[in-house]
Amino acid sequence: MIEIEVFVLFLSLVVFSLISYWKKALDKRGILAANIVGLLIFWFGKDAFSTGLVPFFLIVLFFAIAESCTRYARMLKKTHHEIRSVGNILGNSGAALIALVFVSPIGFFAAIACALADTLSSEVGLLSKVKPRLITTFRHVAPGTDGAISSLGTTTAAFGALLIGAIYFLLFNDLKAFAIISFAGFFGMLADSVFGATLQKIGVLNNSTVNFVACGLAAIAAVLLFGL
Repeated sequence: MIEIEVFVLFLSLVVFSLISYWKKALDKRGILAANIVGLLIFWFGKDAFSTGLVPFFLIVLFFAIAESCTRYARMLKKTHHEIRSVGNILGNSGAALIALVFVSPIGFFAAIACALADTLSSEVGLLSKVKPRLITTFRHVAPGTDGAISSLGTTTAAFGALLIGAIYFLLFNDLKAFAIISFAGFFGMLADSVFGATLQKIGVLNNSTVNFVACGLAAIAAVLLFGL
């Protein structure tokens, strides 16, 4: 059985790498980093789940949805789509990987829920016809401003967090975990916006570290709530 899983893993990584290179979704170092993260998630995921393929394919699903939404939003806005790098990979998956190291399925799903919610909030939010507001002051700011939120982006973020929570429910039939993962993912997205409007604005953190910290907070919140 493990031989089949390893075969599926490496085949998926090869296909992922080729598509990422062809579509210019990641630079060369980003592709290498994504492969390393994928291998580590599979390895540590074996202890947290019955198979390492569950967390591996969840992270692949996250990237596929995030990349698709980014491309769609940039196409409609007719703006350039930046090639993702190592920082983007680690910022969005680092906290989830750490959760697996500590054998925390809830923490892993919550971190991914936060990463997806934040990405959807940022990218889909750019399509809002209403000028966004800064989360700390609620004053109108230009689209794309760090810490800016919109009704469209926030609603889409909620759906993203709910999606990851729903996947956990479908896999493990745990309604409590579904609610906690969904809440933690949305909470992490809001925390990301607050950090963006404050610490990132003054240069203490960059976008990748803000993502990492926010996803980490989402994972911690989920673990604590689940333990109550």
